[in-house]
Amino acid sequence: MSSNSPDTTRPINAGLVEAAIRRHVDHRRNILIPEATVRWPTGGKRGEYRADFIMISSSDYATELEVKISLGDWRKDLSKPKWVGMPGWITRFVYVVPEQLGIPEWVPAHAGIWHVKPARVDHFSTQPDGYEIVIARAPHVLGREKIPSAVVSTWYRNLYYRFWEQRIDAQRCIPRHIREGVV
Repeated sequence: MSSNSPDTTRPINAGLVEAAIRRHVDHRRNILIPEATVRWPTGGKRGEYRADFIMISSSDYATELEVKISLGDWRKDLSKPKWVGMPGWITRFVYVVPEQLGIPEWVPAHAGIWHVKPARVDHFSTQPDGYEIVIARAPHVLGREKIPSAVVSTWYRNLYYRFWEQRIDAQRCIPRHIREGVV
């Protein structure tokens, strides 16, 4: 392998895929909500699942981004309740996977596929130092319903509380005499 070719033997984990998503999404035009809880009514019952990411366009259309890092994990996703009762305001659905997984025949035809592959992020380097997304298959439009503002408000509130919980947990790791300035 030459020094300029990407290292495709290194396994890509979920954290690297998520970093590639954050780098790929245009944050001036889209809002990216991680770990969004999606709820929908189905025949008098309520369904619920957690989406890895919801990308909301400036026009208020939602695209669900689902991260999968292995074929087994990917195949298991097809048994989740979202395929029974995905809400109408999810207008597109995309799997974000390592390039090595390809496009299996059992993936729903309407689902888009973004491949994550090693790439040079720092243009002064000759080695791959990051990951990029290549659109392998564009998603089909599932509907034209805009996302309700109440749903987005709930996600923002959940992000707010998650931020403070993580900050408090991180502060607990700092010794008390340093955290509080006690001598």
